[in-house]
Amino acid sequence: MKPSILALPLAMLFAGVAMADQRIDHTVTVTATVPTDKFIVEPLGGNWMNEPQNMSFKPVDGTLEPIRKQLTMKSTSGAITAKLMNTPTMTSGTNSIGLNVKVGSQALSTTSEIVANVADAAAGTVVDFLVTAGGKPSAGYVPGAYQGTVNLVFETPDPV
Repeated sequence: MKPSILALPLAMLFAGVAMADQRIDHTVTVTATVPTDKFIVEPLGGNWMNEPQNMSFKPVDGTLEPIRKQLTMKSTSGAITAKLMNTPTMTSGTNSIGLNVKVGSQALSTTSEIVANVADAAAGTVVDFLVTAGGKPSAGYVPGAYQGTVNLVFETPDPV
């Protein structure tokens, strides 16, 4: 008699599980950054600066496709300058490809250069951001999976 007494509660337990509603849960992470209105340098068209950018190889002429994006910038305290923190390079093993970086019409180096003059910075401006591969070797690029970083610093004077 004991086995039949235990069977009834177990059957009800499993029946309750089988009768539960089906369920699918999702979580959406939502973020926003509201920058100061005094000094802004932000990617235009999405958060592409925090995502890897691919320089596609063009087999027809053996070159790498430039990365062309835009930045929006504004400063209420003066011109905006930019510089590279180091010489940008992509490497694959012992092979490397140098990179050239431009913000607006200004080619960047490790020395600060003005990328938005006082008037443009005060009004707010959108400038092009361009990364190109350095000169193609005469024998062509060595095959490989290349990767590198471009480290930039944007500065403006402290407000008075």
